[in-house]
Amino acid sequence: MQKSLKFIDLFAGIGGFHLALNSIGMKCVFTSEIDEYARKTYAANFKEKYLKNSNLFAGDIWKVDFKAIPDFDILCAGFPCQPFSQAGHKRGFKDNKDGNLFFSIEEILKIKKPKVFFLENVRHLKNHDNGKTFKVIYKSLQKLGYSFDYKIIKASDFNLPQHRPRVYMVGFYKPCLKKTFQELSFTFPKEIPLKKTLSDIFGGLVTTDFKGKKERKVGFTLRVGGGRSPIMDRRNWDGYIVNQKVVRIKSKQGLQMMGFPKSFKMPVSENQALKQLGNSVAVNVVKAIGEEIKKHLNNYSK
Repeated sequence: MQKSLKFIDLFAGIGGFHLALNSIGMKCVFTSEIDEYARKTYAANFKEKYLKNSNLFAGDIWKVDFKAIPDFDILCAGFPCQPFSQAGHKRGFKDNKDGNLFFSIEEILKIKKPKVFFLENVRHLKNHDNGKTFKVIYKSLQKLGYSFDYKIIKASDFNLPQHRPRVYMVGFYKPCLKKTFQELSFTFPKEIPLKKTLSDIFGGLVTTDFKGKKERKVGFTLRVGGGRSPIMDRRNWDGYIVNQKVVRIKSKQGLQMMGFPKSFKMPVSENQALKQLGNSVAVNVVKAIGEEIKKHLNNYSK
């Protein structure tokens, strides 16, 4: 029987990776998140003893002694997406604040050599700077001895009523795999049909216009900032027509659109809560990919 896999949660936000992987029997042993409000939400929802240790619940990743990170099997990171997103004007690696944080991932992999990396970012990463940024990423990881597979997946493909297309990247440290399977591609999970719609979440019929004839089943991608645009404006993402009236999304709906349980605590202001959700990962997608990672290791690792 495979022992419980251990993972670290980098640029953790409010803990989407933690929640998803913990639900399938994995154990988090280290977390890094610099935002004080996100740390507050994270600590309110996860009670592992390590979170009381400032060396294991770290802030600035560049102040961490990478060699002192506990041994782990999977490196998880939704590394900051703003430099690669439309909202961040797609500055990429030139963004001195967040754009170079990928290289902390590279350094940790180089030192700790875990079995797997599992990364998430905005879909624009794939084509940023005519594909050069993505090439730097996968070439860097392959140079460290890892395979590299990726797929752009929408949250709505895994029973979450939100588009949210994201690129998910998974790689296995080849020396950990049986030689016969070192070049085998990772199989991403099959889609899960959408059963939960926006109308279920809002408790009323959500439609595409005020005539109320065509139901809107899948919502816009939750974003950071830029809300309150006119309801029919192409930039609108937080306004919906519910029972022929305008309703602005709140965190209680946002939690469900991201796959968090209703019981998830958000001890911050409503504006902060929506910001945190906009920065988080789609829990259902991470969970499904996590299951496939477990299968791959179980079948092909030494």
